[in-house]
Amino acid sequence: MIHFSSAAQRQGKENPIISGDRLTPPAGLKSNSVGFGTVLMQSVAQIAPAIGILTTIAFNTRETGLAAPVAYLVAFVLAIMAAISLAELGRHLPSAGGFFTYVSSTVGPQSGFLVGWLYSWFVSIMPGGLMAYTAYVLQVEVLLHFGIRVPWPLVTIVALSLVAAIGYRGIKISGRALTIFSIAEMLVVVALAVSGIVSPGPGPVSLAAMVPPGIGNWHGFFLATVLSIFAFTGWEGAAAIAEEARNPRTAIPRAIISSVMVLGAYYVLCSWGIQLGWGTSRVAHMPDIAENPAFVVAQRLWGRGWILVLLALLNSCLAVCTACTVDSSRNWFAMARAGVVPAWLGRIHPVHRTPHAAILMQMILAIGFGLGLGLLSAPDQAFFTLGTLGTIVYVFVYAAGNLGVMRFFLGRGRAKLNVVIHLAFPVLSTIALVLVLYFSLVPLPDPPISYAPWIAAVLLCAGLVVLGRLRRRPDSEWKDLSVYVIDAPKVP
Repeated sequence: MIHFSSAAQRQGKENPIISGDRLTPPAGLKSNSVGFGTVLMQSVAQIAPAIGILTTIAFNTRETGLAAPVAYLVAFVLAIMAAISLAELGRHLPSAGGFFTYVSSTVGPQSGFLVGWLYSWFVSIMPGGLMAYTAYVLQVEVLLHFGIRVPWPLVTIVALSLVAAIGYRGIKISGRALTIFSIAEMLVVVALAVSGIVSPGPGPVSLAAMVPPGIGNWHGFFLATVLSIFAFTGWEGAAAIAEEARNPRTAIPRAIISSVMVLGAYYVLCSWGIQLGWGTSRVAHMPDIAENPAFVVAQRLWGRGWILVLLALLNSCLAVCTACTVDSSRNWFAMARAGVVPAWLGRIHPVHRTPHAAILMQMILAIGFGLGLGLLSAPDQAFFTLGTLGTIVYVFVYAAGNLGVMRFFLGRGRAKLNVVIHLAFPVLSTIALVLVLYFSLVPLPDPPISYAPWIAAVLLCAGLVVLGRLRRRPDSEWKDLSVYVIDAPKVP
């Protein structure tokens, strides 16, 4: 048994202990709190189903015409390959640190730190840009149709404060909230798609457009597929609640894979239904309108009931912001436990057992980013900048995770090596990710979207500076704690 000082001890708390192959940290998150349903909805909510379809359908239709559902289908195939292989790390290395722990345990603590650093910062600020964009859409639509001005900055502040309050109260409350929000948004958009299928707009109804031979513009189809791959990101969110879930070694991988499966069917059905509701004979005009095409379709089919689709967008935003608050705060907690970020980020509320300090910091970062960039440029531009930044971060994180899968199963997990899942899938999905990054940045979009690579570079440089300080520390406890997993199995 080895005892050593840590960030927790410097605050006067109990030492963490490494005993054999198992490490027990200071008092932490509330274990065995949520079941598979909540774990699944954590991933589903972080993918943001309604936002995913409503913000991509116009672009994908412009690039592919009626073949947009195929772009989502191809993106699903690529996403499920990454999800299946990376879910294997969730089975063997369950931890609140998610990819921070996965990469630290398989590639090395230094790589794990950089992954955790970039991922935690991005997931912390993402709710800010997303909520500012949604609030802006709400302001425009309510003013246009009802003559009432709802200031988007006020909505952003109130909504993000509400999300932080939900996260502060505990994982059970957060789980219920994101489950209700996510189910509501999906039901509304699916209902719209079914309505479009039952009562299509002008033009024939056919499945012919949903097969590759119907694709005329292969370059446009490739661009649409690239955007659709990003619409699937967020499935890794389940990993962050491993220490609070029941049977995490089973629940986490099942939730990751199931969320991608559910969203694959959802995107294909909803894109096809919305296109039919718009009308196949005039689908080429869909990208030309200023209003979201789903709103227009809902107005034709549901009359005043179209407001449900706008509420579904708001619901989706609340759900993904709640999921991101849970995800980012658990990542900050795990990194603080390891001593690689300030120790106060690892503080746990004595009653709710939540990382309340990390939740507060996340709220401040999100509001600051959303209002700051939204007021400097425009909320929609802040959202697109955020999307480009997210592409850069996710490519780095997923690629590092893929490398970790291969190293783990070629090393200590070799007895369970599956050539397809543990080698072929990581290689293929990494190639797809690199292509996603290339076509997202070449040619470089106009400002402020073009600032995204610079923001990523600043975050990476800051991470390298912190990493340099960690490497100069006389102790190595941060390396030991960065690989902490619950119920760690003995390594042969």
